[in-house]
Amino acid sequence: MSISDSLQRSTWLGPVLGATISIILGLFCFDSIMPVTEALRHKSYDLSFHLRPRIIPEEAVLVYMDDASYQEFNPGYTRWDRALHAKLLDRLTSEGAKIVVFDIIFSEANGENPEADAAFEAAIERNGNVILGADYVTAGSSYSMKQAEMLLPPYEPFEFAAASTGFVQLHEDTDFMVRRHYHSGSLNPEITSMTWESAMWSESPYIESRESASGREAQQAWVNYYAEPRSLPSVSYSQAVAEDQLPEGFFRDKIVLIGANIRTGESTQRKDEFRNPFVDWEYVSQTDRFMPGVEVHATILLNLVRGDWLRRVPLSYQAVLFTLTGLVFGLGIGRIRPLVAISVTLLSMALVIGLSQWLFQQHRYWFPWLIIVIVQIPAAMLWSITFNAARLYVQRQLLRQSLNLYLSPRLVKAFLNQKNRNFLKPGAEKQEVTILFSDIAGFTTATEGMDSDKLARSMNAYFQRMVENGIHPQDGTVIKFIGDSIFALWNAPEPQKDHALRACNAALALDQQSFEFSKDHPIKTRIGIHTGVANVGNFGSNNRVDYTAIGENINLASRIEGLNKYLRTNILISAETREKAGEGLKAVRYLGQFRLSGFGKKIGIYELLQTNNAFSSSQKLQQDFNVAMARHDQGNMLSAMELFSSILKECPDDGPCQFYLKRCQDIHSKPTESIDPTLIVIEEK
Repeated sequence: MSISDSLQRSTWLGPVLGATISIILGLFCFDSIMPVTEALRHKSYDLSFHLRPRIIPEEAVLVYMDDASYQEFNPGYTRWDRALHAKLLDRLTSEGAKIVVFDIIFSEANGENPEADAAFEAAIERNGNVILGADYVTAGSSYSMKQAEMLLPPYEPFEFAAASTGFVQLHEDTDFMVRRHYHSGSLNPEITSMTWESAMWSESPYIESRESASGREAQQAWVNYYAEPRSLPSVSYSQAVAEDQLPEGFFRDKIVLIGANIRTGESTQRKDEFRNPFVDWEYVSQTDRFMPGVEVHATILLNLVRGDWLRRVPLSYQAVLFTLTGLVFGLGIGRIRPLVAISVTLLSMALVIGLSQWLFQQHRYWFPWLIIVIVQIPAAMLWSITFNAARLYVQRQLLRQSLNLYLSPRLVKAFLNQKNRNFLKPGAEKQEVTILFSDIAGFTTATEGMDSDKLARSMNAYFQRMVENGIHPQDGTVIKFIGDSIFALWNAPEPQKDHALRACNAALALDQQSFEFSKDHPIKTRIGIHTGVANVGNFGSNNRVDYTAIGENINLASRIEGLNKYLRTNILISAETREKAGEGLKAVRYLGQFRLSGFGKKIGIYELLQTNNAFSSSQKLQQDFNVAMARHDQGNMLSAMELFSSILKECPDDGPCQFYLKRCQDIHSKPTESIDPTLIVIEEK
């Protein structure tokens, strides 16, 4: 079976291929590590926050070591005076802060000011709920299999005084956004994060033990951002250490995190800042786009304290999901029309976005829904449009080939440009048409003994010439080839005001075509034309229809064509055709009233002549013939015979004169019979 046949016959081929493509693309984007597919997964996470209301938790307060504090206490942007930290800690202790978390590395003693170190150590010990940050390093080479993970703890007196210690490093993605919780070392599970230690110390009901930091639940935790950068409750370090800047009890029962929030400075190194999903697609200043590292820590810590971290749908479920969505959208969109497919695509996208937001907001689950919205659904739609366009193109070409068998090239083009293709649908309607029938005179004799292959080639060549040189130039519709006959119509399926004249001109062109099956057998085409009402349309069974015309006028046209055999003429037309054709016909002669086999009514018959015919070029012969016909109709057979005989002397091969001369002789020889001379009855078909 050819590709075009497959496109035409299989209603499921396109949808199945579309589903396959959609599934493959979905699973590829789900599993691939390419930057573009990774970006799709990341943006699915990021954009989910844009449709969710902002949340401002009250459990924590951030103390920012900001530019104002640096200008007041550390204008050189060097090491801070630890006595200030001691002062801040004492205030937090006196106000009853729940825990205090320093997002600062105190890795060594301050040799220039040991008194400040001692004051800070004492303040840590007095508070009893201080969590300090430590450096987390991986030493060795992965190639040598001698890697080791370790914490570089704070200055030893501070570490002993603190409630606990954890690493401060955050697990950022390539776009500088922290999306996942990262609470334990991959090689040493006993190493935990500062936020995990802080959550344990705050007695969060969602944290079981230090060992659970490396458990499955913690490993699958994703950061649940609450709002834009710098949205969590915060104060400046300078405000916190001042006695009159904040109301009394401001820090009571709060988790306090202390860290840097520098927007300016002389350091050329990258600041401790990260991207935030809420402003990722919004226009904000460069300084407001990033979230301070301490606020990221605070967000993760609040996730652990509140138990509202995010979870990603398990990977196995995602693989099943992308397979099902590819199957559903590929099969569904692939079976509908392009315009409807676009509407269904938009509706499907909205449905997937709605489902993802419901999971995100109500159950805190997320999955890479953009793979479905941007890849799978559009791929299914584009494939549907492409496949249907290809199928439409094939249908159009097949239709063109089919119409070329019936219509002229001009009509084919006109039909293909029509939006209304009702002529292809089953059914028929009554309309006036001009019908042409032709056949080959002496066909049996001319083809007797001829090889079947040669006969087929000869007939095909004959039909080709007749159609191309006669029927199609006059925009006729070839209904069918019947043996050696041609059945053609005008005024259907395309309306034509001059359909009768077109059919007559086509007949004259057919009559001029010379053709022979062999040198000894030149052939002559006989043609009959009639104009009348017929049922025109598609007739047939449920599985096959033919465009054709039926009715008594079709049969009458066939009988008129057969009348040529009796009158020894080439082209006969009915009186109805003569009237419809009007003055456009240059050479015709009236041949009388005939009652043809199978018809009760009589019909006027005219012969259509070439303008260069000997008879049509002689006005005298035409006048003599008309007078002879009048004498015949009056019953004056002797006078009619004399005139017909006179004409035959000049045109010995004139068929109508021979026919009427014999008829006059027959009537004259039987004077006792009652015969209507004006009506000629043909009993045979």
